[in-house]
Amino acid sequence: MNSMMLNAACSMTPAQVRLACERLLMWLPTGAVALLGDPVPELEHALRQCGVQTQPTTVDAVAGVLFFSHTEAGQSLARLQQAVPGMAGPVCLVVTGQAALQSPRADWEAAVIGLEWRKHPLNECVAPYGELDAITGLLMVAFERVPKAATAAYPLQALVAERDLHTDMTREPGRRSDAHMTRYAQASQFIRAGDRVIDVACGLGYGSYQLAHQSGAASFVGLDASEYAIDYANLNFAAVSPVPMRFVVGDAQALTDMADASADFAVSVETLEHLPEPDRLLAELHRVLAPHGRVYASVPNDWADETGEDPNPFHFHVYDWPRLVAQFTRNGFVIEKAWMQDAGGGQKRHMAARSILEFDPRIGPSCDGEWLLVLARKTGGQANDNPEEWSGLVEQVVQGSDRTGGTVLSSLAGSSDPVIKVRASALLALLAHADGAPAARQYWSDVAEAATEALTDAPESAQMASMLHLALSQLADDRSTMPGTLHRLRVAHPDALDFVLGACHRSSADRDDRAIMAGPVDGAERIHLGANQVRELLEAKQWLDGQYGQHLMRIAELEAHVVQLEEARQWLDGQYHSLTAEIQRLSSKNGHEQ
Repeated sequence: MNSMMLNAACSMTPAQVRLACERLLMWLPTGAVALLGDPVPELEHALRQCGVQTQPTTVDAVAGVLFFSHTEAGQSLARLQQAVPGMAGPVCLVVTGQAALQSPRADWEAAVIGLEWRKHPLNECVAPYGELDAITGLLMVAFERVPKAATAAYPLQALVAERDLHTDMTREPGRRSDAHMTRYAQASQFIRAGDRVIDVACGLGYGSYQLAHQSGAASFVGLDASEYAIDYANLNFAAVSPVPMRFVVGDAQALTDMADASADFAVSVETLEHLPEPDRLLAELHRVLAPHGRVYASVPNDWADETGEDPNPFHFHVYDWPRLVAQFTRNGFVIEKAWMQDAGGGQKRHMAARSILEFDPRIGPSCDGEWLLVLARKTGGQANDNPEEWSGLVEQVVQGSDRTGGTVLSSLAGSSDPVIKVRASALLALLAHADGAPAARQYWSDVAEAATEALTDAPESAQMASMLHLALSQLADDRSTMPGTLHRLRVAHPDALDFVLGACHRSSADRDDRAIMAGPVDGAERIHLGANQVRELLEAKQWLDGQYGQHLMRIAELEAHVVQLEEARQWLDGQYHSLTAEIQRLSSKNGHEQ
């Protein structure tokens, strides 16, 4: 194949170049980047335009981009071995053209993982979970080398024996690996700068390692009952973590080595169903977490067979939404956010696409899914411990009128707790905007004053900084008395409005609703739908299904009438022919008699 034919075969559409470049810029470290594999001048030109230094070799390169467009994954092993022998830094695999259409993502992942590489902790930057089944013709997966010491002690084949209970999802191809890793990417959004994070039932430790790269946490402690898992985690992940990280052997139901209020954020994924007494874990988390503490957790959603039991021998319990809510509530937690997740390829919803759909935890899920994911807050120490009261006040802001809550908010705005004062004053300011009252500026001044005071409280510093920025911008904004203030603030200050209004009143382009995205095969455009819009679409679909069913019944009735009419027509035809024959017989007889 000459160079002209090769370039033609490797060409990318403008939409593919734009999307690939956008994702690579979110992932690439600073420094020279090696472009390897098939030549792709369009992507190289786009990266150079964005200030990325590219080169054709791995010498002194901090990262690599490995491009394939006309090689199947099964045939790519030799080319992979040739392309990355001197690459010490991470590599992003970009597959397009016939190569992307002929071989599924899992085959490409398996080919690279087989060379003792693993999925990069920032893989979500180049491969957003919700888009993996929505965009075809372009595959992107980021990898890093498994540390040499870890490879020597735990070659890929050594993981097979532990696979049923413990799996390193960074060294596992396929959609189930994607499902597990994306949960940690989601959890990282809620870890605040300086948080002390604990990972309970951490397994082989890949989740803590992923969180360390995706958040500003100060430290990590992972705990698991398996000595094998802890040894693996310390060698594979703690040894190369960017922040202090250690893994210890322990019982998730008795965190005896952890002091009261010694952690700010807890992660426990796929744990509760494995414990004989899951309430003990939640009670321990309530003790160990600081007053502002949060926990991110997931459980299988109703993985029951015809007997009502979970066929997985390692699962002691079958969870659904009411049971999960009741368990968190009685152990001193309020569920702030909730999602339903699908991955497909498992025992339940085998054909489902990969997705994460956020729903209002006060209402519950409106559709089925494989897993329930929740973010819960410890009650008793946070500013917003009466969620029903706050939600009612927030509803008045969203509806644009202050019917009954002005007195309550005014009282809260005089609180000695600056965090409560910030939120109440901000709600009063938004209500004043809705009513066109000039008092809004005074309320924003109160927000700025209280936020400045609250900045000394490290756990709330990130939120208070965003609120201070919001207040100061409103004080300097001459449009603050114009209609549409709430919408403008949602666009310009999403984090601050999320703190003030809560999860259920986010905008339709919510970043957490990553899963509800679709686009043409070349990724030219994407459609973002929020949870409320999805719920409305589901309700509309149910109505249309009902109408469709009624019309089908009506059609069946009409078809039955058609059959009856056809039988009547045939009977009448028979009668007509009989009468005609009789008339002819009688006419013939009369003719003979005459």
